[in-house]
Amino acid sequence: MAVGLQGEDVTAGHKSLRSALQTVADALTAHGFAAHTDQRNNQLRIVNNHCPFGDIAIEHPVICAVDRGMVKGMLTAIYGETSPETSASLPQGDTFCATTV
Repeated sequence: MAVGLQGEDVTAGHKSLRSALQTVADALTAHGFAAHTDQRNNQLRIVNNHCPFGDIAIEHPVICAVDRGMVKGMLTAIYGETSPETSASLPQGDTFCATTV
């Protein structure tokens, strides 16, 4: 997935966290998620309306750490150090997953 972030996206440099989050959401969507960005309570987040891990993530919530790791890795590569946190998830009973930065 990080390979898709090389080239123009990275070399152009992202001037804002918002544009970096959109790039990450686009990369996630290209790999089976249905991700978009939004802002809630003065925090930016990536919302995933489809989890490619499916019911496995519900049965084994530790898989959500994989998603956070992907988001953190991509954001670090294109924006800088961040601290993504899961603010909503299917295993917690939510209807979508959200990673807040």
